[in-house]
Amino acid sequence: MQYFVVSVDMGSFHSAAEALITTQPNVSKIVKSLEDELNMTLLNRTRSGVIITPQGERIYAYAIEVLKNINMINEFKKGQEIETLSISSVPSNTLSFYLSQFYNVNKQEKDMQLDFFETNVQNVIRRVHARKSELGFVYISKRSMSAFRQRIKSKGLEYHELTKAPLYLFVGKNNPLYRKKSVNETTLKDIKLIQYHEKQFSLYNHLGHIKEDVIYNGENMSISYTNSDSFLTQLIKNTEYGCIGSSFVKNQYHELGIKAIPITSCEKSISFGYIRRKKDEISDLAKSLILYFDDINRF
Repeated sequence: MQYFVVSVDMGSFHSAAEALITTQPNVSKIVKSLEDELNMTLLNRTRSGVIITPQGERIYAYAIEVLKNINMINEFKKGQEIETLSISSVPSNTLSFYLSQFYNVNKQEKDMQLDFFETNVQNVIRRVHARKSELGFVYISKRSMSAFRQRIKSKGLEYHELTKAPLYLFVGKNNPLYRKKSVNETTLKDIKLIQYHEKQFSLYNHLGHIKEDVIYNGENMSISYTNSDSFLTQLIKNTEYGCIGSSFVKNQYHELGIKAIPITSCEKSISFGYIRRKKDEISDLAKSLILYFDDINRF
């Protein structure tokens, strides 16, 4: 089939032989064998090349589909030999680093591929539920946990905590709190914040659980939202804006002169872990990754 299709596409057995890295007589012989098997003339031979016949036109269309299907089967077989793990995650420089380390540790033993998609908590839930990702890594505040568990339960998902982490205020040198060693919720009442676009499960929501909480009383408090990591970083670095985040992005900003200031009373208040489909057996590669992360000191 392939020799016939290439001969039609190239217009001659000679050109087809060059494309297929074989000899012209071999191409001619294989095409003739196909014609004999089908009991029909597929190509008319001329001095300048070959011309497809009306019967050949019909066979050509079928041959194209056959070759496509064969290629798909070969790709599938090739994919079976490669272990693939698809992951969705909220932004986390620490997680990204250790995923690369996990790959380096295991690549000698197995042919593996990691697919990584970074997004917000809501989309992590959607992607794991829709089977676009096998595991979804998230960090959730203590105050959002009940709503989060209820949400994933309705999707047939379950959450496994890996560790707990503190909450930080990230600021640049233009922020008046830059030299502070720690801050509390009262200190934050008049600050300008830039946060990742995360409606329901924003880490900012951990500060001020109810309307009367002190953080809501700041007259000068301003909150902007973005889905751009680069914009968020540049705004913190070059303006008075700050960002509420977990320790999982702490090292990401240090080299940029952005300071991570602990928020008192928020130690170990953020849960970091993964979601998975409750009824599905996870892959061996996913199990290996979870065992790798079980050494909690990594975080």
